[in-house]
Amino acid sequence: MVSEPRDRETRSGDANLGLARRLTPASLLLWVQAAVLLAMALVVVTSFWKDHPWFGWALVAAAAAAWAREFRLRRVRLWWFGYVAGIFVYTLLRSYADETLIPVRRDYVIEADRFLFFGADPVKWMQGSLFSTSRITAIDVAAVLVHWSFFIAPHAAAVIIFLKRRELFARYAFVVVATMYLGLALFFLVPTAPPWLAAQEGSLNGVYRVMDFVGGRVNGDTYRSFYASLGEPNSVAAMPSIHMGVTFAMFLWSRAHHRPSAWPLLAYTGIMGLALVYLGEHYVLDLAAGIICAAVSYLAANRLLPAELQAAR
Repeated sequence: MVSEPRDRETRSGDANLGLARRLTPASLLLWVQAAVLLAMALVVVTSFWKDHPWFGWALVAAAAAAWAREFRLRRVRLWWFGYVAGIFVYTLLRSYADETLIPVRRDYVIEADRFLFFGADPVKWMQGSLFSTSRITAIDVAAVLVHWSFFIAPHAAAVIIFLKRRELFARYAFVVVATMYLGLALFFLVPTAPPWLAAQEGSLNGVYRVMDFVGGRVNGDTYRSFYASLGEPNSVAAMPSIHMGVTFAMFLWSRAHHRPSAWPLLAYTGIMGLALVYLGEHYVLDLAAGIICAAVSYLAANRLLPAELQAAR
């Protein structure tokens, strides 16, 4: 009767000893590295970083310190730092792109789209044919869902690639992040109002921001919070379309490394383009520029990164 409590204590002690052995300095560091990247991901979808810019840069410094050891070891998981921290810094810098002395442009994209479509405005034509301010249709909701899927799809793909094709994760991370930074350069050089903002300022009458109608009616508070963190920091970051660029980058990667998903991703890219124009978020010229950014990034990845990287154990 006495041996049973002792056996239980022995098993508990063994379990604690096993846990202590697993909590090595290396494993603790890994947890810290993961935690700081998760903090970045959570902060970027809130308005806290926008209200307190110092916090965003402090978080970048903390992440760099936590990942400093990986820069020396150069293991594949270092690319998670490049991916998450790269997107986080991109988000911070994008908020400054409309604060330069360069004037916001409106007319050149309108004129370019009219030239491409023989005098017609594709945004105005699509909304005139399908959108009504008095009612929300399934097309409106579907277009918004496609637009918002951008905030999930590339990152879900990153996780899947890291788990299943780790040797190719570096190339995927590079293509996605490089596409964003090429776009960021253009945000600074050519700040451009999207169609919905141009319409509000009298340059493209008859165009609406469909997302405001759908998001405001489905859940107004959630939509306003979401837009405050991801949209308000820079409303004139329209040229190029990062939505289109990153989506097309996913297609380019899959075409080279996972053929079965290439055609579905190409279809997704096409649907994304239609949704962006219909919603009044982008001109067709913005989409073309996003595709060019993705193509340049993909070619750079091919040149700078080997086709197969040795995954660290």
